[in-house]
Amino acid sequence: MKNQWTFAIAGLFCCSLVIFSFSKKEPASGKVAKISTIIVDAGHGFKGSLTARDGAFGTEAAEDEISYDVSKKVVAELQKQLPDVKVLESRPTPYFVTLKQRADFANSNKGNLFISIHCNFAPKLREVRREGSRTETYYTKVKGKRVKRTRVVPVYKTYYFPNPAHGTETYVFAAHKTEDKEDIIMENGDIFQNEKDDESLNVNINDPVVKQQVAIWTKQFFANSVKLATIVEDEFIKAGRFSRGVKQRQKGIFVLQATAMPSILVELGFLSNRAEEEFLMSPAGQQQMAESITQAVKRYKELVEKGPTVQPSNNSGR
Repeated sequence: MKNQWTFAIAGLFCCSLVIFSFSKKEPASGKVAKISTIIVDAGHGFKGSLTARDGAFGTEAAEDEISYDVSKKVVAELQKQLPDVKVLESRPTPYFVTLKQRADFANSNKGNLFISIHCNFAPKLREVRREGSRTETYYTKVKGKRVKRTRVVPVYKTYYFPNPAHGTETYVFAAHKTEDKEDIIMENGDIFQNEKDDESLNVNINDPVVKQQVAIWTKQFFANSVKLATIVEDEFIKAGRFSRGVKQRQKGIFVLQATAMPSILVELGFLSNRAEEEFLMSPAGQQQMAESITQAVKRYKELVEKGPTVQPSNNSGR
């Protein structure tokens, strides 16, 4: 009986140590963690030279150029309106950066938000119409002999029309990719961002308590991603844009599930829609989109920093 009590007390003590290792990471004052670092990601980029392009193309504009120009304006607006927040670019030049490099950059800089800027595209609509009929000659064999015959067959013609798809969309990481997000948080996230090289903490990433905390943070990241995406679309609506809403993509989006933080991907509009292409090519249109995104980030920051803790913290004040 004495040994049983000893083992029980020892087990409770170990669990307390693991829980304490997490609880000590929360701000000592009990206040919510501040958003101190935002990663702005300009989608796609020039591959090797200015003639090797990547992304969608409109009649005149290219996604890699539009996303880069708008991202630069978002960075400028964020720096102006949130001077105390560090704003970093995952693609600071026009040239292409791999998806893994983008995610690694965001994680290594301990970002609190990841905002990827893109443009959409919809292929032309295809319609097949019957345009009449024609007589067709064919041959069959009758008692071993080749016999010529004719028959009437329909004639079809294919037509292509501009796709009317338009509007903004903001994506969050797909719910069925939750395990991927948990793995990234385990490897690069706040839990072991500073402590993973400190053996004295002796935190076991296979411990059920640790895994449970990671699952909780993953859910919080998802909830906060949806929250930010919803506010972004709301700001677009206020600016007069048509919103297609907050979405998840079935295939998933690598940079969203590979970043250990709330992450969104903003589709500014459809380059396949001539009116939207012209809007996104214009300096005024680009500035409007940048201001809408910045205003959404400000609203989101105020919202999460007023409420209960929704993000884990680290030594950088996250």
